[in-house]
Amino acid sequence: MRIQNIPIDEIDIADENVRRDQEFGYDQQDKLLTSHLDRFDLLQPVVVRLDPHDKKYKLIIGRRRFMAMKEKGIREIPAVITDISGVQAEAASLFENLIRKDLKPLEKALMVKKLVEADPRRTAGISEKYGIPKSTLSEWLSILELPHDLQLKLDKDEITMYEAIQITRRPREEQARIAEAAISGKLQQEMMKLGLKRAVPRGLFTLRLVFNPTKRHDKWLWENLNKMAQQEGQEITQYARNILKEYIERKLRR
Repeated sequence: MRIQNIPIDEIDIADENVRRDQEFGYDQQDKLLTSHLDRFDLLQPVVVRLDPHDKKYKLIIGRRRFMAMKEKGIREIPAVITDISGVQAEAASLFENLIRKDLKPLEKALMVKKLVEADPRRTAGISEKYGIPKSTLSEWLSILELPHDLQLKLDKDEITMYEAIQITRRPREEQARIAEAAISGKLQQEMMKLGLKRAVPRGLFTLRLVFNPTKRHDKWLWENLNKMAQQEGQEITQYARNILKEYIERKLRR
C-alpha cells in the first residue's frame, strides 16, 4: 500500500462501497462534515484501488469525506492505494461503516449480517478478524428477528438498543404482544408491565447535553470536562451536575 494525492476527478465510488447509492448532503452529519471540513480532515486518507480497465481510481473507504471535499471544490485528496477488490473490498467498506457512531441500529445490524454471511466461519470468523465479541455480533443479528413494527420503533429511537435486545430474549408470544402494543400506541405501558422498561419516578427531571465531535469547541469541551471529572474521581454526569449547581448558587448569591 502507498499514499499519494490523487485528483478528485480521477476517482469514482467503487461498486463495493456499501453506501455507493446514498445521496450526499441531505443528512445532518453530511452537512456538518462539509461545513467543518479543515486541514485535519484532509490528512485522513481515503482508500482506493486503480481499475486497470478505465484507468480510474475506485473509492472503497471514505465516501463521505470524499464527497465533502468534492463539494468544497478541493481538487486533490490523500489516498491509500490498495489492490483489494470484490468481497474483500466490500468487507472493508462494511467494517469502516460499522464502527461509525451515527449509524442507526438496524443499519448496523444489516451490515453485521452481511459481514457474517460473507465469512465461511460466520460469527467466529468475524469475531476473530475484527476483535468483536461473538456475543455482541449475536445480539446485533438478533434484532433483525424482531417483529417488523418493533424494528420500526427501534429505528425511530422509540425503544433503545438495550430494550430491543431484551425483547428478543422473550418468548415469541410476548414479542407479538409487544408488537401489537406498538401498533395500538401502548408500547411503553406494555414494556413496563413486562419489566422491560422502568417507570420514571414522579417529579424526576432530566437534562440532555449533546456534544458534537465534528465541532471543535464541542470536542474540546467534552474532552476537558471528562478530564476534570476523572481528576475529581467522579462520573462525568455527576461532575457536570455539580458544576451547574455551583453556577446557580453563585448567581443566586449576587
